[in-house]
Order: sequence, then structure tokens, then C-alpha cells
Amino acid sequence: MPRISPERRQARREQIARAAVEQFAARGIHSTSMANIIDASGLSAGALYTHFTGKDEIITYVARTTVSGIFTGFSELLHRSPPPSPGALMERITERIDSADVPVGFIVQVWSEAVTNPTVRDAANEVYGEAFGFLHQYSRSWLSTAGGLDGQQADAQAPRQARLFISLIYAHILQSSMLDSYETPTFLDDVAGLFPSG
Repeated sequence: MPRISPERRQARREQIARAAVEQFAARGIHSTSMANIIDASGLSAGALYTHFTGKDEIITYVARTTVSGIFTGFSELLHRSPPPSPGALMERITERIDSADVPVGFIVQVWSEAVTNPTVRDAANEVYGEAFGFLHQYSRSWLSTAGGLDGQQADAQAPRQARLFISLIYAHILQSSMLDSYETPTFLDDVAGLFPSG
């Protein structure tokens, strides 16, 4: 049997993930079966199971890659002095969320699944940890430059600001997935005053 190149393997995983997300968005996670995902992917069951062991693994893969995609390229912001303002960073993050290939409703479904599914819960905690790690570093950098705090003060304040960022990101995801009247620009205007202005 010929070996599949890493690029081809990754392309197949993405194909399966896209098909699964379409099914999750249309049916909900609980109502989507592996048979639904197999049919939507256009692959055989054998081909699909060489890439994923089951629905939980697909869910966790999509959740991880979605969050990674939101923060891709943002690490360079940590090397700017000063880094962009918290409001500007929130604007960039919400733009990434709003333009992602994965509907925000899927992320909310993942949170719901994580309440009772240990595998998905582990992935959700991993995703949170990665996002918090970046936002903690960013907050430390912002507070010690444009925020006007000394190093010790910035160290003490950074975790709190990172948690605020996470809460606002989650609020944006939840509201944009559920509320017809929700508008991202209004949300960004409302939260602008929550961060130190420097």
C-alpha cells in the first residue's frame, strides 16, 4: 500500500474536519453520527478512520485548530514596543473569529459538550490554556510599556487582564452565535473602557 505524504494526510484531515463542521452546524453535535460525517466527507469509512478514531477526536481537532488559527501571527505583537492597545487587539481577535471557517455556534456546542465529555473537556482546557498564555504575555508587555506600570505591578495585574480578555472573547462568541441584534462594533465600543488607557 503506497504511503501518503504528510501534506496529503493533512489535506484529508482538513477535508474530514470541514465535512464534520458542516454536519455539526446543521444537525448539532449530538445528532451528528459518524455515518453523517463519512457521507459528507465523500470518503469511505476505512479512509476516515485512518485519520480520526471517532467523533470526539474530530471535535477536539477542530476546536484546537480553530483557536490556533485565531491567534496565528499574533506572537509578533509581543515584540512591539509598545504593543497594540487592548482595544486594537480585541478588534483583531473578533475579526479573526468573525471570519473563521468554523461557525461560532460550533464553538458554543463544544463548550456544551465539554461539560459532560472528558475528552472534549481536556481539549477545551488546553485551548483555554494556550489562549491565556498568549494574552498573559501580551498583557504583561502592554502594562509595562503603554500601561505605565513597573515590572512588579505588571506581573501582578497581567493575569487579571488576561482573564478579562478571555471573558470578553467568550462573551463575543456566545452573543454573536445567539443574538440577532448583536453587533461587533458596538461590543468593541462598550469594552474599550475596561482596559487601562496608558
